[in-house]
Amino acid sequence: MKNLLLLFGGQSTEHEVSCRSVLTVAKAVNREKYRPLFVGITKTGEWIPVENTGKIEDNSWREGKRRAALLPDATLKSLVFMEEDGSFHLEKVDIVFPVLHGKGGEDGTVQGLLELAEIPYVGCGVLSSAISMDKVSTKLAVEKTLTKQGVRQANYIALRHSEWKKEKRREEICVDVERELHFPVVVKPSNAGSSCGVSKAE
Repeated sequence: MKNLLLLFGGQSTEHEVSCRSVLTVAKAVNREKYRPLFVGITKTGEWIPVENTGKIEDNSWREGKRRAALLPDATLKSLVFMEEDGSFHLEKVDIVFPVLHGKGGEDGTVQGLLELAEIPYVGCGVLSSAISMDKVSTKLAVEKTLTKQGVRQANYIALRHSEWKKEKRREEICVDVERELHFPVVVKPSNAGSSCGVSKAE
């Protein structure tokens, strides 16, 4: 039987969504082939081993005193579990399912750690995760590679917060937006989850 590590939680604004998602994934795991290992990542970045999904359902997993860490050593391919008494033990990991959303989960960072550890994982690799997480990078990649193939995308303007903070630039920016896009427009943080930080500017 193979050990399947399910990572959930995370430090992004989509932490709670991830905690719900892992319960759905857990129900679909074939227990005859895989032994699930649950590790929740708190909003402050602690990795906490979770014994069962009941603790995820009632949110008590965050109270756990044990800790876990994924070792980047490719010869070990293991999690280290640290007990309350200071002792620790290794647990081999055969495959990882990162049920993480947003920054620190879908942006290539966890994927990079798993690549170092040479542990197979579900989902996109480092580069595609990083590009897909950042909306401007995604649009630039589409423009460079897929526009000639007929793939269309919505027009956009990329704007840095530091530019908007300059009062002298604000009027120019609004003129550019009206000329290129026409108000009202949708404003979206470039490097956040798909539903995070969306607003409408008129």
